[in-house]
Amino acid sequence: MKNIDRAWRFVGTSLLWFFFGLIGLVVGFLVLPAVRLFIKDPARRQRVARNVISRSFGMFTRGGCILGPFDIHISGKENFDPDRSQLILANHPTLIDVVILISVFPQVDCVIKEAVMKNPFMGSTVSAANYISNHEPSDLLESCVERLRTGVHLLLFPEGTRTERGQPPALKLGAAEVALRARCDILPVAIDCRPQFLTKADPWYWIPESRPVFRIKILPPVPVADLVAGELDDRHARYELNESLTALFEAEIS
Repeated sequence: MKNIDRAWRFVGTSLLWFFFGLIGLVVGFLVLPAVRLFIKDPARRQRVARNVISRSFGMFTRGGCILGPFDIHISGKENFDPDRSQLILANHPTLIDVVILISVFPQVDCVIKEAVMKNPFMGSTVSAANYISNHEPSDLLESCVERLRTGVHLLLFPEGTRTERGQPPALKLGAAEVALRARCDILPVAIDCRPQFLTKADPWYWIPESRPVFRIKILPPVPVADLVAGELDDRHARYELNESLTALFEAEIS
């Protein structure tokens, strides 16, 4: 029975990625070009584009649960405040973390790799949504801070890349720097996937022995001041905040 279940999940995974590509084609080459053509106001165009992307990602995640490749359990949605600027920080164990979170937070801002912006398949999609490009790394931190100061919700993965299999999250200092400059509340999101699935070392077609379960825990928001001693200089405050965030994530996913 285990072999039958695993074979079915392979079929379901293949169908799911085909479905994801089909959604991308429809959204990227039909829906969003129509949005850009008919909606002239930039702010409204951005909202509509992000809603389209979020609902498309929601279709993908629901499809994954229905077809069988994985299951998703989300808790703590009440901790998200749509009326206040929050820096959403999440650990990054799998390939589809951003897909899941954008389906949960439709209007969230996020950082997109320059290669994605230039990709003919994805470029038009993310440009319509006005996500932040990492084209100029020297300006990236300030761009993130400026967005937060306008009242948006910004999603960042402090690790910068997916967690190494079997290793705890290794957070880089960039997210801590953004939080300190913006002085907004941090909304931690702990992502745990067991058995491990779509890690940095796994190809898309690798199927674990049992059905992976994503547990997405949206934690209560934390003011930056609660994680850093007030008398520290900027450099030491950055390191202390990063250590506090690392300990928080390790405690939630251990």
